[in-house]
Amino acid sequence: MMKKVLALLLALLTVLPLFAACGEEKPTEDTTASTEVSEPVTEAEDTPDVPAAEELDIAGDFNILVSGNWAWNDYESDGTEGTVIDSAIYRRNKYMLDTYGVNITNEDIVKYASSMGSGDGFMKVYNNYMSGSHDYDAAMVGTYDVATLAYNGILHDLNSTPHIDLSKDYWDQKANEDLSMKGQMYYTTGDISLSDNRSTNVLFFNKEMIKMYGLDNPYELVKNDKWTFETFSSMVKQVGEDLNQDGVYDGNDCFGLLSANDDKLAMLAGARERIATINADGEIELSLYSERVVNIYDQYVALCSDFSHVFNWQWNYLTGASGLVASNEDRVAMMNTNRALFYFHMMFYIDYLRDIETDFGILPFPKFDETQKEYGHSVSAWHSEFLCVPENVEDYARTGLVLEVLAYEGKKLLTPAYYEKTLVGQYTRDEESAEMLDIIFATRVFDLGIYYDIGTYKDRLCNILKEGNSLASLYDTYKPAAERKLEVINELFSENMEKSAAK
Repeated sequence: MMKKVLALLLALLTVLPLFAACGEEKPTEDTTASTEVSEPVTEAEDTPDVPAAEELDIAGDFNILVSGNWAWNDYESDGTEGTVIDSAIYRRNKYMLDTYGVNITNEDIVKYASSMGSGDGFMKVYNNYMSGSHDYDAAMVGTYDVATLAYNGILHDLNSTPHIDLSKDYWDQKANEDLSMKGQMYYTTGDISLSDNRSTNVLFFNKEMIKMYGLDNPYELVKNDKWTFETFSSMVKQVGEDLNQDGVYDGNDCFGLLSANDDKLAMLAGARERIATINADGEIELSLYSERVVNIYDQYVALCSDFSHVFNWQWNYLTGASGLVASNEDRVAMMNTNRALFYFHMMFYIDYLRDIETDFGILPFPKFDETQKEYGHSVSAWHSEFLCVPENVEDYARTGLVLEVLAYEGKKLLTPAYYEKTLVGQYTRDEESAEMLDIIFATRVFDLGIYYDIGTYKDRLCNILKEGNSLASLYDTYKPAAERKLEVINELFSENMEKSAAK
């Protein structure tokens, strides 16, 4: 589906002008963009298998709970904000009202660090279920909270919800691969929301510095399937300079890579590896430790330990203190003054880079080696939300139909608006970045070991550099706790599935 959207948007590049373009302040939407969004013309596209509107009697409010650490609400708009995305949300809601008489309403819980497994979103859905109330027809819940709701039996299987067909292209097919347990899916993502796009990890790069240092064009490396960790690492090591000659490498100097603690976890997905996966028996099992994963961390930690070429803005290697070493403004300035070649972050960070004068582009995470078939990109669990259906909704058929149509209309309206805003309206300055995003968004990795916080490995991997652990020692130390938690979660899932089958 993304390629169909890109075909239209790349054509627009010839007629539309391009403008210059973890746990931080939420970026605000630009209010100067056009509100008109072109709808792509597609052939043999996936469409919802739902009855005609005149055959239905589903009018009324449809209430969606939106919650999370970094929640973006893609369901509320009065059409006055003036952005292409706001216009798309408004048009989608108006379509639902005009066509089906369904009024999309929502309860919005936007609270920093509120979704860590038993947070606001979890409590809202859980208490509603326990009280026998029916306040919500659907929910977009922060990742850690939605995972806890799932194994506690509070969520309905999406695959058994009438009218929802997760095989359609407006649902994320990689989510189907990674999250399906014995044919059941309790939460997912796709064109129904932009949370997954905004929270996907990417690699920004400084195009001017590529030329300054005589480095290979990264776009060509991707196209020729030569964009590997070895190549990336080699390029990083060619850039590093103590600009003020004070004998210390800090935010005043020049680096090949702006790094953080979080990218130590994202690099695992970049190699298409996971902390935990679902096995052939439909149970979650550890998959973190292997020779390949050991090699990944040996090489990446070694690279990030080269402080003359890599700057960690979340950890001060000089003092050992964690925290914000360089602000958003500092990091943007490093990109804008040609003091950072590469920068790992999430797609939403492009909002901060939109006004810099330095030309920049977007790349996929490098493959670990040339034998890796696909690129890999994690969706930050801290920043994202997943769609789910509470077990106690009043009408599964109505909920399923509305969600299926919302997802399809998201494909027609919301995703093109996001691409136009990101690629055409303001931010990127080349057609290649559009091609790169097509690759990135099609190769997401969903890691249940992160979502269920198995063995606290997610935190341990983020801190592997500053704590000085090897992967082997880290894995062995936390394996007993990880296996105990997996045993409990698998047992709960099994019990809940049996109860559902008995209904």
